Amino acid sequence: MTKLNEIAVHVEFPSESISMLLPILHELVAMHKTLLTSGQNNIIDLRHEPLEVDEIASLKELLGQGEITATLNALGSTIITETSISGVWWITHYNQEGNIFSEFIEITTCPEMLKTSPDDLALALVRLQDKLSHYAHPTTSDDIAKRLNELGFNTNTVLPSNLN
Repeated sequence: MTKLNEIAVHVEFPSESISMLLPILHELVAMHKTLLTSGQNNIIDLRHEPLEVDEIASLKELLGQGEITATLNALGSTIITETSISGVWWITHYNQEGNIFSEFIEITTCPEMLKTSPDDLALALVRLQDKLSHYAHPTTSDDIAKRLNELGFNTNTVLPSNLN
């Protein structure tokens, strides 16, 4: 019978590429635990990590793709993709030329970029109420004048009929 110390063991060290991903993966695990226990969101800026482009691609492949993808278009596009790990989102910002400008992993239940701001939410309520009012009661010129007055416009001023 062979003794344990007589068994030949060959140790292989992971390539530098794999070893650079391990700290990121450990960080993702810790951030995911934090999200689960406290609800605190976290972000990893991949362009500020010591990763090569191929390492970022390997990490993206490792995390996989989930069920949700959203595209935002403003001064270039932003693609937000849920990875195959719920709560881990891959966010890529492109410049107007279509080149990657920045890349993040956001650990959250919903990425901040997809959330409606309180100001936008307040304006949306006014718009929705206006749509409801218009649908329920078709607008007359008196209604328009009243609404303009509410917004601070003076509708009592008579404009000349020939503005040419």
